[in-house]
Amino acid sequence: MDITIRTATPDDLSEIGRVDGASFGAQYSEQELSETFEGVDLERFFVACDGDAIAGIAGDYPFTMTVPGGSLEVPGVTWVSVAPTYRRRGILRQMMEFQLHGYAERGVPVAILTASEGAIYRRFGYGAATSIRKTVVDRRRAVLSRPADPGEVRLAKPAEARAVLPALHERWRAQVPGAVSRNDSWWDHLFRDREYQRGGMSGKFYLLHDEGYVAYRVKADWGSSAPNHTCWITDYAPVTPRAHAALWQVLLGMDLFGVIETYQIPVDDPLPFLITDYRQVQTTAVNDGIWLRPIDVAAMLSSRTYGVEIDAVVEVTDPMFGDARYQLRGGPDGATCQRTEASIDVSLTADALGSVYLGGNRARTLAAAGAIHADDDATLDRFDRALLADRAPSHGTAF
Repeated sequence: MDITIRTATPDDLSEIGRVDGASFGAQYSEQELSETFEGVDLERFFVACDGDAIAGIAGDYPFTMTVPGGSLEVPGVTWVSVAPTYRRRGILRQMMEFQLHGYAERGVPVAILTASEGAIYRRFGYGAATSIRKTVVDRRRAVLSRPADPGEVRLAKPAEARAVLPALHERWRAQVPGAVSRNDSWWDHLFRDREYQRGGMSGKFYLLHDEGYVAYRVKADWGSSAPNHTCWITDYAPVTPRAHAALWQVLLGMDLFGVIETYQIPVDDPLPFLITDYRQVQTTAVNDGIWLRPIDVAAMLSSRTYGVEIDAVVEVTDPMFGDARYQLRGGPDGATCQRTEASIDVSLTADALGSVYLGGNRARTLAAAGAIHADDDATLDRFDRALLADRAPSHGTAF
């Protein structure tokens, strides 16, 4: 078997949908494929071929990602799949290495992805950098301890929401490490709100505040004696505490609903501390969110700020791109980072650097797991505190 990799073309879309669907247990209609790839640059996608047969697919979307104190232009790796009849033949590795070496040649600092399975991407140097949780709120028992003004929130029509949500989301994104941007094509796709996008629930409703918004669907349940609908939040971007409280005042006042569920609420959201009974905000699952792959280490480390002043030589061990040492000097006002041959203060694997880069995981935790080593406890402590961010990272956009 001789696998070749080439850039995808529009003529490949039908087969891309068939192969990816077979991998993930989905069947894409022509409309769904056409609309999903509308505005997508197919030059960013490639296919692995066995002769004329497509055996694997991978691509990326261009994002701006917030990092502590700044932002980075990053590729969001997506649509990665191998046909069921080509598994266990090294095709995924071939595609991942092809993609990552291409990023390195173009000077890309980091790549990100979200994973269908947790055991796949660490072997390619990706580290789990953020967490995503499922939150379930008992709507009938959750009450704000200090009532907010629901009059500040309006139920917006889709046309009004389409006009104002992008700017509000961008304000939210700028505050949250790991959050990624959405271009106009992305927003157009979200607002099509086709049946195939609904997962058996209603179309979207939009709660709009001047400083934030919530979009949700309804899973209707009229029950045998009383209604018990589910409010499923699909998008969540409160920019200020005032908007956050007002939006939740409306959500918790929807009398026909029993529960509010979502994967969108960040792990450090203040809601449990705003209601009278902390226990009514339940986390029912926690999984990995963004996985981050360091590529140009000097560029990525100099692109963020640090919680405390740090001056350390950091060695990154990387089987794909080679081990290297970097002199990192940084603090709350910025940072510089460059290659060096000086003595090592901290050493870590590429995937460990990906895991701690956004501040979502503690360097001390990874040190306890054997993925980070420091000369002494004081050096590890400073490295740990320097990497912390003001907020828990959250990507906010499924890709």
